[in-house]
Amino acid sequence: MVGTAVKVLSTLHKRLLSSLAGGQNVSGAVYGLEVGGVRLVVGAAGQQQELGDKGKKELELLNEMLPCGIEPMGVFGVGGCAEDLVTLVQQLPPLTQPSEIPLVLSVGEGGMVARLYKGEALGEEVEVEVISEEEYASMVTLIRVKGRLEINAGQTTSEISNAFRHLIEKVSCPYGSFLLEGGRVVFLHRFLEKKPAKGWTSTVEHQEEEDCFIVGVEEQALTVSELWEYTVPEVEDDGWGNTGKKTAKVQAKDRMELSVVWNYSNPACTSRTIGCAPIVHREVKEATTCTIPVPIDALGVISNTAPATSLMEILKGAVGRQVGDVAAAVLSELKMKGTITTPEVFHFLPPTLGHNITLVYTKAATEGTFDNFRRTIHTSLMLPTDRPLFRRSNAVSWDKGDKLRNVHKGLEGKHGVGMGEVALVEGVYTYHHYMQDSFDDDGWGCAYRSLQTIVSWFRQQGYTETEVPSHREIQKCLVDIGDKETKFIGSKQWIGSTEVGFVLETACGVQSRFVSVSQGSDLSSKARELMVHFSTQGTPVMIGGGVYAHTILGIAWDEGTGDCAWLILDPHYTGAEDIKTIHAKGWCGWKGPAFWNQTAFYNMCLPQRPNQII
Repeated sequence: MVGTAVKVLSTLHKRLLSSLAGGQNVSGAVYGLEVGGVRLVVGAAGQQQELGDKGKKELELLNEMLPCGIEPMGVFGVGGCAEDLVTLVQQLPPLTQPSEIPLVLSVGEGGMVARLYKGEALGEEVEVEVISEEEYASMVTLIRVKGRLEINAGQTTSEISNAFRHLIEKVSCPYGSFLLEGGRVVFLHRFLEKKPAKGWTSTVEHQEEEDCFIVGVEEQALTVSELWEYTVPEVEDDGWGNTGKKTAKVQAKDRMELSVVWNYSNPACTSRTIGCAPIVHREVKEATTCTIPVPIDALGVISNTAPATSLMEILKGAVGRQVGDVAAAVLSELKMKGTITTPEVFHFLPPTLGHNITLVYTKAATEGTFDNFRRTIHTSLMLPTDRPLFRRSNAVSWDKGDKLRNVHKGLEGKHGVGMGEVALVEGVYTYHHYMQDSFDDDGWGCAYRSLQTIVSWFRQQGYTETEVPSHREIQKCLVDIGDKETKFIGSKQWIGSTEVGFVLETACGVQSRFVSVSQGSDLSSKARELMVHFSTQGTPVMIGGGVYAHTILGIAWDEGTGDCAWLILDPHYTGAEDIKTIHAKGWCGWKGPAFWNQTAFYNMCLPQRPNQII
């Protein structure tokens, strides 16, 4: 046994053990990166092996969906032994990690075992350690590269394919450069050709060496983490006696952003790229041409301590990989439908995955178009197949927008119920409350706002494409189904839990359960039902009683003592989108039994997840 050299991300560790517990026999590739000589195993993708299947296993790689820098580094198997994986490890492409020694990870009843594959045989066993998502995030930097490129070509498969291939080569040659956010630093890419030697050695073919030069930094020997100070614009001195320039102290963020730009002043013609000498070929014929936008929104991952110059390989790889993915999406639509629509890039970060997945969907494609494709991804990544995770609406949104999301974060453990169990809402929702959208509903719109929060949850979990409805749209829906008279539209009349359920079913196809108590003092008796709801469904709950409506986001319950607290999201808030105020003033927070009107009737709407939707 050698020292600790392999660390497995906790989310992956949990999925592998869950597959083992479920009796699955899965094998495939593991993905990760090396940080300080330690292998970080971040992800895995494999295929289910049928019982008794003795045929040769084929290794399928999904690294084009992963951030560049998280690359194949070995193989894994669940339910077998390491020796069974030798045929898979032999199919791995050349590794890009510094060690270049494949890892073989087997998961069985005895636990998780890691071994190295040296030469043609399995080597020594390596100790495996599990690391949290927080520890992993502290070791690496997520890179995001944005830009908007385009190709112009004849509208044929071969010409479009060639145009995309040329674009990839263009990004990889010295034309492809990258501007760091803040506008102060540019990464330039160049090939250094060795000078011809003299005498008899001049007949030896010389090779090009790649080089990255960073413009705008004081020294080239920076690490990636030291680039953060360059991500904000320089601030000129105020003129009161100080000289030079100064910048504010910069904290690392969840991602570092760059833009792809063209540097046409660089010589780009080398033996590795398309010849740049102009060649004119004229052929007179009728043909259709097209201009295809190529949106770039690519991701990469790199160690915080890596040299900043090594970031160029991640940048080129991320953009080149994404151009290839866009090309595949465009050519697939052209082949199947004979049309070309704008490709769109989406990033996904399912809660049990631990790393981003990037997919390209064309604009014309419906959710149903990619149903089988998404199911394959769920299976390969060992993710649940009973809920959507890779629909457009599941995508990560780094645009903060004008409303807060998941405002309960940071409050999860502050319930005060001793040793009680806790069950909380799962996924992402948007906080809707009084006076938003320049609409005055103070005093009557609390249930409408709670409904909007619930719809936002179903939308952001991918269960519906329905937009969050306005008050008027909610009222019209209730009139259309015959629940209300026409004069209800435009009024300031309240709605309750039953109406919330009607709208969810009509607009989103969502069924609901209803739980009621005759007086607020009895709500603690429904704690078990809420525990089960949040543990199995995980959806926000609307509760109405007396003249007030609220949204329940979780419950803490001590079965032994009967103590209970509810995590409440209050739609009656009328202030700005300020999370500190919302927490400090209790607009989102844990409430005890005294919060409820002890004598009022309460009815709860418990929305249910639709079944078997991917």
